Formats: sequence, structure tokens, C-alpha cells
Amino acid sequence: MQVSNINLQTNFKSKILPNAVLEQSFDSAIKNQDRFFVKAVNTLLYDGKSDILELKKRNNHNLSLYVNGEIEAEEQAFLNYYRNVGADLIKKYATKNEQASNSVGKYGILSNKERELVSSDVSFIKLLSENLESGSNYIENVQNILDKMKKKLDDNTTKEILQLKKLIFGQ
Repeated sequence: MQVSNINLQTNFKSKILPNAVLEQSFDSAIKNQDRFFVKAVNTLLYDGKSDILELKKRNNHNLSLYVNGEIEAEEQAFLNYYRNVGADLIKKYATKNEQASNSVGKYGILSNKERELVSSDVSFIKLLSENLESGSNYIENVQNILDKMKKKLDDNTTKEILQLKKLIFGQ
């Protein structure tokens, strides 16, 4: 008996089904540079489970997150015009067992990659602070550095969301 091409790869990661509602959620997350959305999607994709998640409009008023074909969470989409309801459902599901929440602020908790990205700016602020007595425009200089740090983090977030979108939608 001859056996060939046995695939020994195991796949322990959840899958998020691509559709128009999910694409809108990604586009809105890009527009808002939603760092927490990136974390939530990564958490779900690499959670060690094999769940199938799908965002769907249950009717004209409700947006639902289905996990393995059953409604896990739902929100009224028409009441949340200024929020990304799809991203909120994904974030809520991904963080339901975690203590961290979005209440820490947009730049509250940085990943290792993000800390690395802004570490030189932090060092420069430290240097400015150590030489505060001899420097002028200290507040303005620090504010400029902080603005650059935020831009770096936002650009990185956009890049990560686009990479996740490409991974899920295969584009």
C-alpha cells in the first residue's frame, strides 16, 4: 500500500467570513485608525479555536455577529450612525474574557511593535527633558514629537488593518 501527500498541518485558528458588512467594518476601522480593531481581529484569528465568525444584517435594523452559525452578539445598527457597529461587535466578542477595554484611550496600551516604532521619539523627549533648563520652546517641541508619534502609530494601524483585510478577503 502506497500513501502519498499526507497533510499533517493542523489549523487551530478561527475564520472570519468575508462579506460586504465586514468590508464596511474594515473600511470604517481604517478611516478611524482603530487600533483596538486590529488587536481584536488578530485575537480571533489566532485564538487557538476553529470558530467561524460572520457579521450579518439580521434585518434592516440589527447587525449580528454569528459564531458557528449562532448569534453571539447583536446591536441596532440604525441607532449607531456614528459608530462602527460591526467593529464594535468584533471587539466586544474578542475581549469578552479579557480585562483590557477601550476605556484606556486610543494610545493607552502599545504593543511591542508599536513601542519599538516610537522608542526613538520617547528617547528624544527624555533628552529634551534632561536639558530643559537650556532649551527653549520645550512644550512646542514635545508636542511636535507627540504628534509625530501619533502619526506613526496611526499609519502603522492603517497598514495592519489593510494586511488583515488582505488576509481575510484574499485581495
